[in-house]
Amino acid sequence: MPRLEKSIDIHAPAEKVFALLQQAESFAEFLPHTKAVQVLERTESSALLDWEVIAPGVGMPVRWKSRHTVDAANHTVSMQPEGESIVKLRGEWRVTPHEAGSQLAATLDYEANVPPMFAGMAQNAVNTIIQDWLSGFKQRAEG
Repeated sequence: MPRLEKSIDIHAPAEKVFALLQQAESFAEFLPHTKAVQVLERTESSALLDWEVIAPGVGMPVRWKSRHTVDAANHTVSMQPEGESIVKLRGEWRVTPHEAGSQLAATLDYEANVPPMFAGMAQNAVNTIIQDWLSGFKQRAEG
């Protein structure tokens, strides 16, 4: 399972960035490639999300479900896939104080259930999505 490790510096307090990570209902407003995110259930520390993302370079919609668990003490949100889908993301988003604001880091393992001849395209799409999502969080937090 390939792993992505990416981060971005954000000129906003860590608390603000961490709060954004928990506002799944608004992700489609500012996360590139994200067509819709629906919260299927929510508890005090977790949420089950239904994602619809348009795969860059392919243009087709991809759907999956993931459970997001919030660890407020460590400013992390972990993701675990739920159910069957073509894409599965597992890992965490972590916010830490950093110089003039904070740093948002994503450490994610992903699985794309595609034929081997499309594996490179899927890897490029996931890489682009995560990088663009980091930029989307940055723009929203700094705006």
